[in-house]
Amino acid sequence: MILFQNITMNIACIPAYNEESHIENLVKSTKKYVDSVVVCDDGSTDNTANIAKNAGAVVISHKTNKGYGAAIISLFDYARKNNAEIMITIDGDGQHDPNQIPLLLNTMVQHNVDVVIGSRFLNQNTEAPGYRQRGIKIITSAANYGTDLKISDSQSGFRAYSNNAINAIHPTEEDMSISTEILFKISNKGLSLAEVPIVVSYDGDTSEHNPVSHGVSVLANTIKFASIKHPLQFYGIPGIFLVSFGTILGALFLDGYLNNQIILYGMMAGSVVLFLLGSILSVTAVILFSMVNLIRNNK
Repeated sequence: MILFQNITMNIACIPAYNEESHIENLVKSTKKYVDSVVVCDDGSTDNTANIAKNAGAVVISHKTNKGYGAAIISLFDYARKNNAEIMITIDGDGQHDPNQIPLLLNTMVQHNVDVVIGSRFLNQNTEAPGYRQRGIKIITSAANYGTDLKISDSQSGFRAYSNNAINAIHPTEEDMSISTEILFKISNKGLSLAEVPIVVSYDGDTSEHNPVSHGVSVLANTIKFASIKHPLQFYGIPGIFLVSFGTILGALFLDGYLNNQIILYGMMAGSVVLFLLGSILSVTAVILFSMVNLIRNNK
């Protein structure tokens, strides 16, 4: 067993939905390393909440299933209201090993960082299925571009947050994209971050999410976050390109009409559409850029 330095007011937060087969052992194993275990029962239809409570956890209950992100939001709120010194988030499906909690705690204390992420990909012997590895790496690359961070696992739910991070991060996304949203908030707030290698078990993977639709949804939200943070690159450059191309088509249309009396309706329509679309993107880029900088200056 790995020992860690004595830290007061550290809590473990577990989002859970229909995890009655895992939650008891998870809570009892996690209690060894923290002062309190908090489970957010996200509208489970089984006995997750009662089992977690009987195992010694504080239970927050959603009346309906709102999503993984909604559970994380409730857990952040709880940690903030109770002035937790460190909050560990660990998934409720049993894939994360609570015995690795000290790795995150020790790293946070020894390196004095605000956030520690347990990464499946710092260790080359990861058990993650190939399709999952490829999907996460694509999403992580997009997240790294948008946040200017250099991490290997943007979708890991096994994380540690300092009191500073808990108070600085106010997530809003209620689905699985919350993991990426939090990374953008870490970047925007200038919080320090570190990764540690972890081992994740995929035995009896009970995920109810279709991997394709789930991956596309998270990637789309990652691109959305990145586009807001870097509007000139995402909207301004394409906008200028479209305006230029539309102008060229317009010039060719006028040349054909004035010199040869030929009306090329397709070229004329294409010129107008491209010019208008490019103008909209360019204006959007300027507005978002101004808003982002105004928000940053008013922090």
